Amino acid sequence: MVDMNVLNFFNKEIITSERVNNENIDLKKVYEFARDKHEGQYRADGNDYIVHPLRVAKIIFENKESKELEVLIAAALLHDVIEDTRTCLVELGERFGEMVASLVLEVTSASFAIKLLGKAVYLEQKMNSMTNYALCIKLADRLDNLRDSDTLSEERRTKLFSDTRRIMDYLNKNRTFTASQRRIAQQINELLNKANF
Repeated sequence: MVDMNVLNFFNKEIITSERVNNENIDLKKVYEFARDKHEGQYRADGNDYIVHPLRVAKIIFENKESKELEVLIAAALLHDVIEDTRTCLVELGERFGEMVASLVLEVTSASFAIKLLGKAVYLEQKMNSMTNYALCIKLADRLDNLRDSDTLSEERRTKLFSDTRRIMDYLNKNRTFTASQRRIAQQINELLNKANF
């Protein structure tokens, strides 16, 4: 099941936008690639997994001004393919360019490091050292996960919110946000405050 609202937004607003250069990267092909790679994967709410990358791309589109917007949207659509599917970095680079591939790699989590450090510590250190583009994608990813947390168990939801509070506190102390990152971070903080985290 695909959320038709987010798919329609992608098709009618993002792909047709003058802010997006589809000659550089064909976002329709990027979407189809990500959709096919995530086939058979589902979110906790029962939606096809591809709904999450579409929502992350929408958050980027709504909050980021950039000459490279299509690169950021492509990386947002593909942000989980290395981590969650049988996709390699070389394939992404060959199909969508090195910049997209490097952004996807940068936002991909290393499971061995998470086991060693714990997810919150790993993410606060990783996100603090990311490029501005990658951090924008990772913040959008985190924002969508918070927005979509109602179907999680209470334990998983509490962990997500508490880890996010820790990460955001760390980033607020150690990183200067760009305007786009500030807008997304503000939305994250509003959700955390509303949930008393």
